[in-house]
Amino acid sequence: MINIGELVTKPAVLAPSAPALIDPQRAVSRSFGDLYSRSERLAKMLSGHLGAGLGGRVAALSQNCIELFELYLACAKSGTLLFPLNWRFSSAQVAQALRDAGPSVVLYESDLRTVVEEIQSGLDVEHWIEWSSGQDSEYEQLLKGASLELDSIRLPEPGLLLHEPYLAVSTGGTTGIPKSGVHTQYSYGACSVDYLAAARIAETDIYLMLGQLFHVVGYMPLAYLASGRPVVVANFEAESLLEIIKDERVSGFFAIATMLPRLINAAKAKGLDPSSIRQVEYGGAPTAEEVIRDATQVFESDLMQAWGMTEFGPGTYLGPESHRRALRGENPGLLRSCGKAALFSTVAILGEDGQLVPQDGRTMGEVCHRGPNNMIGYWNRPDETAEVLRDGWIHTGDGGAWDEEGHIYIVDRLKSMIITGGENVFPAEVERSLGNHPEVAEVVVVGVPDKDWGEVIKAVVVRAQGSHLSAADVSTYIEQELGSYKKPRIVEFLAELPMTPTGKVNRKLLSETAKVEV
Repeated sequence: MINIGELVTKPAVLAPSAPALIDPQRAVSRSFGDLYSRSERLAKMLSGHLGAGLGGRVAALSQNCIELFELYLACAKSGTLLFPLNWRFSSAQVAQALRDAGPSVVLYESDLRTVVEEIQSGLDVEHWIEWSSGQDSEYEQLLKGASLELDSIRLPEPGLLLHEPYLAVSTGGTTGIPKSGVHTQYSYGACSVDYLAAARIAETDIYLMLGQLFHVVGYMPLAYLASGRPVVVANFEAESLLEIIKDERVSGFFAIATMLPRLINAAKAKGLDPSSIRQVEYGGAPTAEEVIRDATQVFESDLMQAWGMTEFGPGTYLGPESHRRALRGENPGLLRSCGKAALFSTVAILGEDGQLVPQDGRTMGEVCHRGPNNMIGYWNRPDETAEVLRDGWIHTGDGGAWDEEGHIYIVDRLKSMIITGGENVFPAEVERSLGNHPEVAEVVVVGVPDKDWGEVIKAVVVRAQGSHLSAADVSTYIEQELGSYKKPRIVEFLAELPMTPTGKVNRKLLSETAKVEV
């Protein structure tokens, strides 16, 4: 493993003028040479002028942009711990997160200035620095000043920073302060190498970064930069992304489960030139087989599914050949799998006794992960760290099974299981089945307390365009597909699903909203 901040050194030396980061939405770009020199100057300003060098802490409040990439690299060079905050948080949540992190420097995007103005007087933060991509700003003035001080500031030797805290990434959460999983450059570098081995980056690839950099997925674009390939920086909006894919000749991207059907629907409605696309990656939640088949037809490319968590980055991959096997009917069940363990990952299904369950594809247990990509712990949460990280294994809380080839089949979160009339039902199984219905665009299944059944199943459905699907239709479909006890007894139709600040469906809210009995 190497210092993350040195990832661009080789491309910067061999091809300094080659494009590294391209932001077509803001009309800004950086060459590899620019990226290297700017991140170097920023690292020296963090270490010198701002007093946030080795052992210091900084936070960033920003959507995806080139400056955020520069900060990722600069913190790696200076030994600074970076807290990339979720820009979708409310002002109160941002303030809570900053009190928890305790940074001496906060860098923020100009579009979020109102949030900063609301909270900064109540926080003990020494430096607030604003950036605005492609425009003059405090941030740009800082970098100009840094060029005058380069000779007097020495950055730590990269080898000394390998096991220092580097990145504190928030996990999901609907209330309060989400836990932050702390990665070192060693563990985050292992995430990048895991991804590098699975993605098979080609010398002509151009990667579209759709995942938010306040999530753990920043290791994906870093793998492309390390390979000397450019990364297109974007924020998700389905129709405009079709133009970006065409104009920038994008070869691949990772779409979380809620993004993929929206991209597919936009491509069907507006048309898409798929000729540049080599591979589409997806994950983050169960994906219906119908969506996977649609993606194959629309993008005309290889598919790769990824499963992972903030706590360890990538855990498994279902690669292109496994998709081909499933789609040609050789082993259709593989589309329900998230694949096999990544290069550096050991993934196992453990029973309540801590022992491996049989690899029969049926016996349930907890999915556990071990490897150099494991986080070192949660920030300021020693008890929760000890609960999750035991004997080198991260206990994910996901329930699943595995087969004799090592394919992992994640059923659902163990705590999400619905017990209705004494029967166990995992919401993800019902969601996958409903996701294959041609009149269902999106669906979420939750449990709702019931005095007779203990819990009943509730389906919250976004209809496909032009659909007149009824609650009875939904319930009957599941009864026929999965059996009577798994059918929703409550069905609610929404125009769109509510999301948490971390971009996941707000299941808690859906379990509390109005009920429509079937």
